[in-house]
Amino acid sequence: MSWKRTSINVTMANAKYVGGKKTKPFGNVIQEPSKEQINLFSEALTMLSDGDTFSNAEIVKHTDIVSE
Repeated sequence: MSWKRTSINVTMANAKYVGGKKTKPFGNVIQEPSKEQINLFSEALTMLSDGDTFSNAEIVKHTDIVSE
């Protein structure tokens, strides 16, 4: 298997969203993002938002499996 790409789905909470939460996908991130890096990224998103708070993040790794 070989790594192809990694993406992160960040869920932010805010009363203005239907259901109170909204998930935003972000692509082309590093292969192994650390918890500290995700926390810094979510802090930046929070600062740039209109009252959002960080709820959670889902890391999605895409790999290729090549037949032999």
